[in-house]
Amino acid sequence: MTQTKQFKLHMPGLLEVLAGSLYSNPKVGIRELIQNAHDSCIRRAVESGRKHFRPRINISTDEDAGTVIIQDNGNGLTADEIDDYLATIGRSYTRQLRGELSIFEPERAEELIGQFGFGFLSAFMLAEEVTLITRSWQEGSPTLRWHSAGGEQYELSKLPTHAEVGTTITLKIRPAAAFLFNEDLLTETVQQFADFLPIPIHLNGDPHPVNLMHPPWQAANIPQATDEYIQRAFAEPDPLAIIPLHDMSVDLGYDMVDIPLNGFLFIPPTTVVSVREYGDLRVYVRHMFICDDEKDLLPTWARFVRGVIDCPYLQPTASREAIRRDETFTAVQKGIEKQLSEALREIAQNDSPRWRKIVQRHSDVITGWAVRDNAFFDEVADIVTFRTSRGRLTLPEYLEITGNTLYYATHELGSLQEQLLAEGQDAPVIEAVWFAVHPFLLRYAERQGNVRLVRMDGDVSSLLKTISKAPYSDLLAACERSGIRADVASYDPAAVPALIVHPEDAEFHLESRRALDAGDIPPGLAGLVGSFLDETTGNEDEWQGMFYLNANNPFVRQLSQRPPDDATLDSMMSLLYQIARLFSGRTMTAQDAAAAFQTITDNITNLRSEG
Repeated sequence: MTQTKQFKLHMPGLLEVLAGSLYSNPKVGIRELIQNAHDSCIRRAVESGRKHFRPRINISTDEDAGTVIIQDNGNGLTADEIDDYLATIGRSYTRQLRGELSIFEPERAEELIGQFGFGFLSAFMLAEEVTLITRSWQEGSPTLRWHSAGGEQYELSKLPTHAEVGTTITLKIRPAAAFLFNEDLLTETVQQFADFLPIPIHLNGDPHPVNLMHPPWQAANIPQATDEYIQRAFAEPDPLAIIPLHDMSVDLGYDMVDIPLNGFLFIPPTTVVSVREYGDLRVYVRHMFICDDEKDLLPTWARFVRGVIDCPYLQPTASREAIRRDETFTAVQKGIEKQLSEALREIAQNDSPRWRKIVQRHSDVITGWAVRDNAFFDEVADIVTFRTSRGRLTLPEYLEITGNTLYYATHELGSLQEQLLAEGQDAPVIEAVWFAVHPFLLRYAERQGNVRLVRMDGDVSSLLKTISKAPYSDLLAACERSGIRADVASYDPAAVPALIVHPEDAEFHLESRRALDAGDIPPGLAGLVGSFLDETTGNEDEWQGMFYLNANNPFVRQLSQRPPDDATLDSMMSLLYQIARLFSGRTMTAQDAAAAFQTITDNITNLRSEG
């Protein structure tokens, strides 16, 4: 036999879950209570029909008494409304009223914020006891007192005196919520959540409201108000660009959706990619703050953009601390990307100095995301600047110098070898240390079709011209006697007598070998590392690099004319080799460098004695 039974609610446990776990931060309790006060004021304006009604919310603190009081002159509550809405979990009069107004007064409906019927419970995040004094605007309504300590029961009584129409909530503050007695923190909390609410919120009797009351896009002077807000809310003075947002029609593929949207995007003066990227929005729904640092509403490539949006169609989660990822979220996401792309394209076409400044100031971030998005890549490919041995250059500026070749190095240009070799081709070297630069250059060369890439710390041999070794056989023999792997080639600049070209992964290989030999690798990994090195080693000497004498260098040509038995040749080759090692700036430890200098000193001493 099937029985139908009622759910049983354990009020203390429910309050603990909803008020203690639904919300992540006790400050949210202030937001929810302000929201209720706001909706009560809107409800009074709608239902009473008073044309000159002036809503107001007052917050006062009394640290000695341990209380925070939130007062509004809104609609107030009757005994039935307290029972039906305040004391019924999950039932929201605001949601019901919004549904009634949505057909005939949609603008009024959009002013209402509440939705879930949980908000009042958040008071118990802040308070051990909650007392509510309320009087409905309806004629003849009594003044009611509601009191609860968070248990399964509450007290409701009529007061003999008539209070002002509206509601006063007194919170007996928990020790964990004592931060509310710090007026600066309380002001900051109110401004965070309710800055844009059109109802003035006064703190501790201050005649000036603590909230702005109107978002910057509703100000008389929108550009000035937006600038001031960005500096106040984001601490970002002098943004490079501000992009107003507007209502939009979004094509979902099967239907067009009209979405109301207010707000703006802005581009900060600079980013530091090693510290953080941006790409975040501050989100409001019906003027009430929902969340900060919302990254998913912006396109992934827009990590140099920040902003503020207010969209009544976005759906907050039950805690109102995040936005639901639903169809509306996707539509807003698409609309923001479209508006941002159009605005950036307009800046690029009509304000090239500003566009260049945007791309250059955020070059690392833009480079990183451009390689992941073809459309965005095409927008910025010719404007992004790269660090080179001649300063920052765009790729078109660079190719004007080199013709059709991009010379780059994947380690910092601390060594002069790559720079000098490139200058021998009358070309600067692009510093491709930042992970996105190399793939960016690859994509650029691929899309251009006629651009060649030369990696200066891996493909340098492509700049060396093969020549006959016969005239230099005595020099190569002297190198062999000193245990130096050597060859001869022709390359520019001619002033460089010799250089060392290392295999691409020489530094990694040699550092791994040193660590393995020194016992610095844990036993569990040592075997794997050793096997890998054995498989990739070939001739171990190859990792030390190839020493190339420059046949274009006058001194090298002069040495090649000396007789084979010239006693100075061995010292000369050893000296040039050590200089080339230091010149390459690679594969050397501090001990290696000290030994190289000692060898140079010894060879100079030998040459002086032989001379």
